[in-house]
Amino acid sequence: MACAKPRFILAHFDGHGVATAAARARSLDITYDRVFARYPVTSPEQLPNYIDSMFPTLTRYHVEIIDIPVNLKDPRTYIDAINRLARNTPVTIFDHHATDYQYANEILARYILFPNAIRMAEALVNQDELELALVGVVADRDREILTVRSREEVERELVPLAQRLDVLVRQDALETIKWLTIDGIEYLRRTEAEYPPIVLAKQVTILRRGINTIMVDMTSGDLRQISMWSWKIMEQIALQYNIDYVVAVSMVYDRQTNQYVPATQVIKYWLSERPSPRPRIQPVLGRQTIGHDDAFSIRAIDLNDARQLAEQLFNELEAMTPRTVRLISESNVAEAVRYDYSAILEKLTRILENQEKLYREYLELKRRQVELLERTQRQEYD
Repeated sequence: MACAKPRFILAHFDGHGVATAAARARSLDITYDRVFARYPVTSPEQLPNYIDSMFPTLTRYHVEIIDIPVNLKDPRTYIDAINRLARNTPVTIFDHHATDYQYANEILARYILFPNAIRMAEALVNQDELELALVGVVADRDREILTVRSREEVERELVPLAQRLDVLVRQDALETIKWLTIDGIEYLRRTEAEYPPIVLAKQVTILRRGINTIMVDMTSGDLRQISMWSWKIMEQIALQYNIDYVVAVSMVYDRQTNQYVPATQVIKYWLSERPSPRPRIQPVLGRQTIGHDDAFSIRAIDLNDARQLAEQLFNELEAMTPRTVRLISESNVAEAVRYDYSAILEKLTRILENQEKLYREYLELKRRQVELLERTQRQEYD
């Protein structure tokens, strides 16, 4: 009976691909030198070139490809490269992109498509590595995370780690996947990495704020940095102001002309339960949008056009927000006040109990210090 080949993992270079691959490697005891992710090499566009250049090496392994979808711009080149490899060695593809379904029957590799990133994480990693994989899910902004964690837990515990991961993979995806494979999630917890959108969000100008929408101007400051992080800046603003929609007047980088051009950008905060904006807004605007239903941009003629467009979008999004007023009858006012008063007292009691506990610990520490000092003095005397 032939021995099974050792595994080699190829992963997309973004936070989701890197975290999932590292968690998978740790679950299967695969060493870091058999896990690879690098920009732009492990992109859908460049993966065929990597397979061809590394073909003799890859055929020594059972190759697992994680989070690298079919290249929709040139699906045939992608499929042919995968099939050449699959004819010579076992290949398994793990993915969650809906666009892949149409090509599944053409690919010779074992092809496992998951309905979302959560199901993929649960299937690929063991329980010890699941938290790292969930950080990857958050990095991918898959709101199905709310099926396994509360929104509060996600924003408090996972989002900061996902932000750190985002910075690290942009700096060096291969180095990041190496250390995540070696040290797991602890690498993220101990590594300092300033998240630029937190700083950049403070540089934007708030133009309007509604019940559920905020409109900002992102045309001043460091355009290169702001353009690079624009969607994450808008997300940070939504998080900071606890709102669902952000509309921005922006200058975005046009790769075709190598220039910054005026645009209007719209996002729905990824953990929001409000409806996606584009399906409702696009028929009203009658203008071409770029992106997906929860995050899209519209090219503007000039900044004045971008501003007018942003105003229109802001008004449309605010019109989508239900106005709800809750009235408390006179007979229930006293009860409501008592409830609030009781809640405040309960919180104060917990604070006082915690302070008392800390004070007792302080006294115990001082007692031990005195004992240690007395013991030292006796030893010196003896």
